Amino acid sequence: MNTKKLINTVTIITFIFGATVLSKEVSAAQANNGEKMLEQISKEGREAAREMKWSRVAMFDGNIDQASKLLTKAKENLAKVEKQEPQLVVTVNTEEKLGGKTIGQQKSTMTNDLIPIDAGLSLAEDYVATPEKNEKIKQANEHLKKKETSKAVEVLREADIGVSVSRVLMPVKDTIKHVDKAIELVGEHKYYEANLALKAAEDGLIVDSVLLYQPTAATGS
Repeated sequence: MNTKKLINTVTIITFIFGATVLSKEVSAAQANNGEKMLEQISKEGREAAREMKWSRVAMFDGNIDQASKLLTKAKENLAKVEKQEPQLVVTVNTEEKLGGKTIGQQKSTMTNDLIPIDAGLSLAEDYVATPEKNEKIKQANEHLKKKETSKAVEVLREADIGVSVSRVLMPVKDTIKHVDKAIELVGEHKYYEANLALKAAEDGLIVDSVLLYQPTAATGS
């Protein structure tokens, strides 16, 4: 998986339906927004990603028939994903840095056919465990098992634990092109090249993280 990078440039991608929140308090609307982000998962897209992965494994093992069947299933699932037409408007903020200092900023918007195929809540990287916080995490996990995401976020907020939603995004059109190419190459008995086509599809997946709550300790308050 990769995020697109430029030399000496930091690119931050923010999605309109999941804008980054940097406030010390998380509102009910923000918690519900996180819940929606977790629910907006393309099951077909996720299955296609798995089928591409296992197709590569099958080719590596020399099981070409199984690899072909998995590619066919992946193509079928991607066709279903394409019909969903999940067009999102993406805002890209680019900061150009030199010697650790920001020397320029640029904001642009673009439309892409990115769809979320996986998502989950994650804790802040600087999280320090304590017995009290571990207990709150257990409570949050119980809410998540019941699909009560907003309640889980609220429990973590009460414990001043930073939490974000991390998603895996799939560019639909590019993925379809790579799978079609892999199918074509398998038909030509070019299995090494087919494997590279599927690897390109996997490398095209993007990891996106959206902050829902920033702990007060992180802001120096």
